[in-house]
Amino acid sequence: MIESKAIDLNFDYAAQSEYFGLGEVSTQSVPMARMARSNSISRQEGNDSAAVLGSTIAAYDEALSEEDREAFDDTVLYAELRADKLFDRETQRREWYREYSKAVTNCGWPTMNDPYKEYISRELDFTMDEAALQIIALVAGADKLKVLPLISSALNALEKNEGAIRLVEIKSKKNKAANFQMVPCISLGGRPTMIACAMQMESRELITKILFFKYRGEEVKVYNAATRRTLNRRAYNVVKDIVQAEVDRSRLEYFKTPL
Repeated sequence: MIESKAIDLNFDYAAQSEYFGLGEVSTQSVPMARMARSNSISRQEGNDSAAVLGSTIAAYDEALSEEDREAFDDTVLYAELRADKLFDRETQRREWYREYSKAVTNCGWPTMNDPYKEYISRELDFTMDEAALQIIALVAGADKLKVLPLISSALNALEKNEGAIRLVEIKSKKNKAANFQMVPCISLGGRPTMIACAMQMESRELITKILFFKYRGEEVKVYNAATRRTLNRRAYNVVKDIVQAEVDRSRLEYFKTPL
């Protein structure tokens, strides 16, 4: 909680304003259009505790409010579509993630540390989902007892849903490269907190599958970035209408699929 308060106090509103061009563009409120869309999503069949958001596997704490979930969903989708517009996932993976991270931060989910590094597996053979779980456990620390069951349940639901797996892979893989995000969101002290884990891989061969598939360590290079982010509601509200409008405009390509 002390760290979250420090992040709140140090949130860079000037950088947020520059990022979104708030001095140049007037924000437009879209509450009625968004309300209709939210209701249509809530009526979809599926597990309320997990979803696919673009190339992100998301898991939700039941303590999160509908408003919390909406802020999380829209931020994740907005960050992905913004990064996709500016950089190629296959040839500009580091730049892609840098833009993705910057978008999440400026949507009101700041972090004090966001390392990007190569992942070295201790196992000869591993799956990308197993690797992501290990990384999430490290970042979650003492909260892993709350986080891991949520994201494990989401993966179990995803593994049984071929349609959802195809959606993730369509967004994630391209030729010999792939990336996806695995992000559980929990309530800590009454505040939404995400453990954001991004996985990127390069292969010697064309990639046909990403999740639930065994890779040999020498066949692929894997990079990851993982960090804890707590929602600054005031900062999010500054750009909420812009974010929602952009997500709504792109809903045919970037959307939520409950698991």
